[in-house]
Amino acid sequence: MAGGKTVTTTQPLRTTRTRTADAPARPGVRASHIRTVPRALAHRHAVAEVFVTSLEAEAADSFVVGAQLPRMHGHYGDHAGALAAHHDLIAVMEAARQASIAVTHEFYGVPTEMAFLVRTFNGTGIDSAAWEIGSAPADLELRVRALRAHHRGEHLEGLDLVLDISCDGVAMGTVDGSFSWVNPRQWAAIRTGYRKHLGLGPFETPASAGPRAAAAQVGRENPRNVVIGVPEATTRRARAAVIADTTHPILFDHQLDHVPGNLLIEACRQTALTTMGGRLPRLISVTSAFDQFVELDLPTVCVAERSESGVDATVVHCEIRQAGAIAARIDLEFAAAAPEEDGGR
Repeated sequence: MAGGKTVTTTQPLRTTRTRTADAPARPGVRASHIRTVPRALAHRHAVAEVFVTSLEAEAADSFVVGAQLPRMHGHYGDHAGALAAHHDLIAVMEAARQASIAVTHEFYGVPTEMAFLVRTFNGTGIDSAAWEIGSAPADLELRVRALRAHHRGEHLEGLDLVLDISCDGVAMGTVDGSFSWVNPRQWAAIRTGYRKHLGLGPFETPASAGPRAAAAQVGRENPRNVVIGVPEATTRRARAAVIADTTHPILFDHQLDHVPGNLLIEACRQTALTTMGGRLPRLISVTSAFDQFVELDLPTVCVAERSESGVDATVVHCEIRQAGAIAARIDLEFAAAAPEEDGGR
C-alpha cells in the first residue's frame, strides 16, 4: 500500500489451477477435514486463516465444501460474556466467502490473480445446537449451488451462489452472495477512475478516526478488534466513525487498497450494539449490499437505527457513509437475549 501502489482485493498469491465446472461429478460426496486447501484458493496469506478443508463437485454447478472453525480465534472468537460460548455468524460467513472464491478457482477455471467485486453478501443462522462451541473444532459442510452465471459475451465473469451450511449433520444456516471478478489491469483502471472521481490521487496513509469505542461496549475483549470510534448513541440510533486498522493481522491478512466488506459488517454490528442499553445479543442474520468502494484515506461513518424489536429478534438498519454518499447498506437481526445472555450481566 505504501507509495500509492494499487493492489487487488483478493490476490494474496498466484497460481495456475484451471479446472472447470465440467469436472466429473460425484453424487453423495461428503466434505473432509484432514487439511486446509492451498491458501491461494481462499485468498489468504496466513495459512492459519484458511478455513476451507475440501472441495468436491457433486453435480453440474453443485459442490460440497468442507471447512473448519476453531474453538478460539483471535478475531472471530473474541467475544464478551455469553457470546463467547457460540460460534459467530460472521465467522461462518467468512468460511462461506472463502468457499465461494475457492469454488470459482477450482471448478470454473478463474485465475487466482483476479480481483473480486461483491454486490451482495447475506447470512442467516438457524437456531440449533450446532452454534455452540464444543470440545472440538466445528467441522462444517457447505453445500454450494450456483444459481446464476454472469457473462460478458461468452466469458464468465460472475456468479450468484447459495451455500447451505451444517455442522456434524446439524443445520446451521444459509449464506448467499453475488460477485464478479476482473483482471489486475481492469481492477487498476476501476480503482484509479473511482479515486479520481472522488478527487483523490494515489493512496498514501489511512485516515485518522480518533479513539476507539470501549471494547466491552461492543462485545469484545481485545481492543484491537474494535473497529468503530467512540459512538454517539441513544436506544434507537447510533453513529460512529469506522476505524480501519491496516495493521490488523486478520482483517488485513494481506494488503488491500480499500476497506474490506467484513470490516464494514463488523463495524455495523458494533455500532448497532451501542443502541442495546448494555445488552449483547447474538447476531443471527446479515443482509448486505455494497454500492461503492470505501476508501482507506477518507473519513467513514456508520449509522445504525433500530427499526423494530419483536419477541424473538431486534432488527437494525445500518448505512456506511463516505464522501457524502451511502457506500453500503447492511441490515442486522439480533436474537432476543435471555437474561443470562445479556453480556454476562
